[in-house]
Parts: sequence; C-alpha cells; structure tokens
Amino acid sequence: MQDRRALSLKAHQSESYLPIGGKLPPQSPGVGTRPCPNSPVFRTGSEPTLSPAVVRRVSSDPRAGGALRASDSQLCPKPPPKPCKAPMLKAPRSPSTWLNSEANYCELNPALAAGCDRAARPPFCAQDSYVDLLTAEQNGGPAARNSDTSYLILDDDDGAKPWEPLPTQRDKGQEDEGTFVTPLLETASSFKPNDLESKLLPPENKPLETAMLKRAKELFTNNDPKIIAQHMLNMDCKVARILEVSEEMRKNMGMSSGLELITLPYGHQLRLDIIERHNTMAIGIAVDILGCTGTLEDRAATLNRIIQVAVELKDSMGDLYSFSAIMKALEMPQITRLEKTWTALRHQYTQTAILYEKQLKPFSKILHEGRESTCVPPNNISVPLLMPLVTLMEREAVTFEGTDMWEKNDESCEIMLNHLATARLMAEAADSYRMNAERILAGFQPDEEMSEIFKTEFQMRLLWGSKGAQVNQTERYEKFNQILTALSRKLEPPPTKQAEL
Repeated sequence: MQDRRALSLKAHQSESYLPIGGKLPPQSPGVGTRPCPNSPVFRTGSEPTLSPAVVRRVSSDPRAGGALRASDSQLCPKPPPKPCKAPMLKAPRSPSTWLNSEANYCELNPALAAGCDRAARPPFCAQDSYVDLLTAEQNGGPAARNSDTSYLILDDDDGAKPWEPLPTQRDKGQEDEGTFVTPLLETASSFKPNDLESKLLPPENKPLETAMLKRAKELFTNNDPKIIAQHMLNMDCKVARILEVSEEMRKNMGMSSGLELITLPYGHQLRLDIIERHNTMAIGIAVDILGCTGTLEDRAATLNRIIQVAVELKDSMGDLYSFSAIMKALEMPQITRLEKTWTALRHQYTQTAILYEKQLKPFSKILHEGRESTCVPPNNISVPLLMPLVTLMEREAVTFEGTDMWEKNDESCEIMLNHLATARLMAEAADSYRMNAERILAGFQPDEEMSEIFKTEFQMRLLWGSKGAQVNQTERYEKFNQILTALSRKLEPPPTKQAEL
C-alpha cells in the first residue's frame, strides 16, 4: 500500500516541488524539539522554492496540510480543528519567537535575513507594531523593513525633504519657492459696497433711484453689444480670480487661479461671492427690462439688446458665467409672462427672437445638463459655467422650491455627476482658461463708467441702496423677488376673470 501511494503522489509532482512547511509552535527554552519526518505530501503547483538553501521542516501541527486534495483524504484521517472565533484576542508573538520561525519573510531578502540573525537588529526586523516602529525611528535607528521596496516617506534619512525648508531657513523666517505656506481661510466677502469709490453713485443712496437707473440704462443701450460683453468678461475674470491675480493673493489662496480654489473646502467665501455676483447680475438685467415704463417698443428694443449681448458672450467671449446670468434673467417668471413684450420682439426683431428660441435656449439647457464639452470647444471658453458647482457645494439642505432648472430633470443624479466631473477638468485646465481670456481681451481698453456699472458693488448699491446692501443675501433676494413681481404686473396686468353670469 505504501508503494502504491508513493507512485500515485509522484504522478502529480512537478519539477519545482516544495514541501509544505509550517511554523513551529512557541516552546519554552527547556523543552527540546525533535525534527519530524519529511511529509510525503508535496505542493503540486509550479511555484519556485522561496529559499532552497534553508532546510525546511514540516510542522507537526495538523493544520499545515492545507494543500491536500479531496482524493488524498486518507492521508489526514483527523479533521483539522475549527479556527478561533476571536483571533484578535491572541497574544502577539515576541520578536524572539518571530525570529526563530522559519517561515518569516526575511528569507525573500538574503541580506536582510542575515541581518536578522544579529543580536543588534531584532527590534527592527521584528514585526512589531507601528508605535514601536515610530519609537525606534525617534531613537535614531534605521527602520528596517521586510521588503526591498524603497519608500521615501519611511526612509527617514539625514537628507532634507523637498517639502521642508532647511533649518537655517526656518530659523531666519525666509521663504523659499519649495516652502509650503498654509493657505488663508477667507471669512469676509471681497465685495464691500459701502467702500466703493463711485463717480455715478453718491456716498449714500436709496434703492432703485430713478436717475441712477436711467444713467445705467443709457450706458447699456448706447454701446455696442460686443463692447458690453468685453466689459462683463473683464469683471468676471477679476471676480473669479482668473486674471489680475497678485502674488500676495496667490500665496493666500495656495494656488494661482480661483477656478482651483472653488473646488476646495476653504474656497467657501469665493463660492459665495460668485453666487452673489451671478444673482445680482440676473436681477439687474430683469430690472433693466421691467424698468422700461415707456412704450412697448422700448421694452422690445431693450430685450433685443440683452439677447445680442448674450450671443456675444457665448460666441465671441466664451464667458459662460455671464451668459448663464442673462439666460436666468430672461427665464424668470416675471419676464416670461410679458406676452406683449415678447410678441413685439418677434414682430420688430424677428431674427433675434429666432436666435433666442432656436440657439440660446437649447444651448443653455445643454450647459446646465453638464454636456457643454459636446458643443463648446475648450479653447473658446474663458470663464466656464460655475453656478452648478458652487450651488452643489454651498447648498446646506435639499430644497424642493427654488431649485435650478437642471435639478428638475429626471436624470438629476447623472447630471450632478457630470457637473462634478466637469469641475475636476476645470481645475486642471485653469491655465488654459486664463490664456484664453488674455487672448480674447488683448488690446481691450475698458471704459471707466462702463466698468463701474458691471462691478458687483455698484449693482448691489443700485438695487438695494447703501443700507440694504449690508442685509443678508436670502432676505435681500426674497424682498426683491416681490418687487420684480409688482413691476411685472404693473407693466402688463394679469387678465381679469369675467364674472359669471
């Protein structure tokens, strides 16, 4: 029977057989160990021997026969014991026990295995805890590891780390280019309406002063749409910190562009400023339309000019941020309900009306669904669409009223993921947006008064007055929403229901 069994096992052996070895159980020093006879069970795989020079012994532990096949059940008459249900409660092995074990991974590295035999190296070769490793490093010893992989973070050599300044630099307080400076957490808005030095506004003004509204409207309607779009792009790049970013501001941000900052947690204040400018600009454009208390033709002409500016922002400037603000204003319920005004636009400015319905509205829908990469070449964008990202990152709770139009879609989860993916690409391509803006604004000479009416501080003072501009955002927007509704109903009163006979 033994000869037949040996022949059947030899048929399954490969050339690089490896006897199954086990770890010797820890024993007291006084108890001797007797070597066990070689097991007839061999590994049937093609793995090479890990350490041919080391003589392996087979453990007497019955759990070592893990490679037995079902047909060899007679070789192990006793079933293996059940594993311990609480393995974490076992006491850790001491370093001396680990060194005496023949299955340790020092065998993979002969030099390290030789070093493990020395009396001075047990604390570092031993598989101790992470706390012991740190303690050994603090005492000045090199933390040896059980692999050949080199990790710069773990190799605490005497050489200086690239992200740390030299000790002399730290003592002198000098800052090198490679020195990391903690970014500044901004807690105050960059918009200070009451500190605005204006040539158009007095030091203190009331909300919606007629003279100021008239002057702002003249500047808006008497200039070419492309000139207006250039002024809007110039101010957007300053607010979003794409252009004219000082060295001190770069140091405070920890980066060179605001497009990177708004994707990070400590870009909270910049995101609030971007939301403030977007909403203020949309309200200002709505006031520009609803403030036309003259003839119907005047309102149609104002609406025509606003749509032309939106076209320039989309095609010539690549400013999707201000473009979305204009489209938000045109899609407000207080504006869309002006049926007579839109009808006059179709009659007097047919081409503009067709352009708005067939191009601008579908393009705005694609933008807010996160599919702008399919229709806008990246080299044509100077300011990307920022509102979906900053809205997602700053919204404190899920609201069902006042949601954006891209949130009312059945595919809102997929759209949200598209916006987050676009934000990552936007942060990576921040330098490309800066170069595009510089190319588009090359040779641009801004007008002083035109630049002032597109400042966020000016618009806040114009809409809410010097005192109301300091009120909370939510309260300001809610009150002005009521004002816009009243102005819209005053221009075109809702149809009265005929009394039932």
